[in-house]
Amino acid sequence: MAVKTKIFISSVGQDEFIRTRSNVFDELTGMGHEPLMYERNFGPWDSMRTAIRRCLDKVDESDIFLLFINDKAGSFYESADRTITHLEFMQAFQQNKTILTFVASTVKNSYFSNIKALIDEYIHHYKHENGKYPRAAEIVGRLRHHERVPSHIDPYVWFFIHDLVEKGIYFEELSLGVPIDWKAYFSDLLRRGVLLLPLENYFEVTAKSLNRHEQFYEFVMSCQPAISLSEQHIESFLTIIMKSMDGGTISHHYGEYLAEDIGTYGPCSAVTLFKRLGSQLVFVAKSGAAAGKPRYQLDAPGSYVAITYRTPHPEQVFFKEDNLTFYLCLKIGNCVLTMHFPGDETWNNDRFMAFRDSILYGIITKNPLMLEYVRGLIGGMQL
Repeated sequence: MAVKTKIFISSVGQDEFIRTRSNVFDELTGMGHEPLMYERNFGPWDSMRTAIRRCLDKVDESDIFLLFINDKAGSFYESADRTITHLEFMQAFQQNKTILTFVASTVKNSYFSNIKALIDEYIHHYKHENGKYPRAAEIVGRLRHHERVPSHIDPYVWFFIHDLVEKGIYFEELSLGVPIDWKAYFSDLLRRGVLLLPLENYFEVTAKSLNRHEQFYEFVMSCQPAISLSEQHIESFLTIIMKSMDGGTISHHYGEYLAEDIGTYGPCSAVTLFKRLGSQLVFVAKSGAAAGKPRYQLDAPGSYVAITYRTPHPEQVFFKEDNLTFYLCLKIGNCVLTMHFPGDETWNNDRFMAFRDSILYGIITKNPLMLEYVRGLIGGMQL
């Protein structure tokens, strides 16, 4: 029995796409495959929440993601800072689906001839002034009343297309009203076929959970010889911390429905400990190849240790582009513990600024039990 390829058909529900969506659904069905389309075989539902979740689940099931874009953006989901169609695309991109994108020719031409430069310029100035990337809503607001932006096109469309371009997605021109020979277009793609492994994610999550608890048990046992944390044991304790903190993948969450993998980092390569003495933070001990001054003034502007001690938040993360390293700093009582994590080659200052909160969350939640144990031990030290 032949394996049916599942194709998710995604677009805003506007009148111009009714015939296009219907035609591709019928042709794919006639070819013996299984198109997934909201109005034909998996919707509607009684709430927006259920509809979003169901659409993303159907993207999960699909092998190919087929996207149409014209001049409307559709429903904007505020907590995710994205539209529903955009979330569907991000889900497909995150899972390395085959993505086929068609953009109305007038919209595509306007973006590359005019709008792209406006968005790039705005992002550049915003980063310079605020030290971070603007949210989608801020970019859309900037474009909404700009004199060089066509007023009849929903400004979110430009942000969506910009994201496609930034992610390296190729898209073809779509001439509405001109039929596409879908049989010819899909013939090569559909011949390949795709076999799904529906239980793979379940096994992966279960294995990670078991491994995390096993690592924590081994970590606690290895800490026992240094539990008193006298001065001669502090360096040994930092070495145990360094060897126990794993690397991992950083994910950025868009609301409650979607998480996008944005990069990786390696196991901890160094740990340092500073304590406060008067108006200074003084070096106590280190493990690994950590370089730095023996002391910092509390108001030192460029010191990660001093910045962490001064801020009201007990966890901070920093990044150096020249050595591709993340620095997780924890303020614990009158001390600051810093752990160094090497990042992969895709990281740079721009990506760090864009995803700083996600990086901090990702590193902390990778080793939550061990970090809580470390906090308790260092908080009880008599230095």
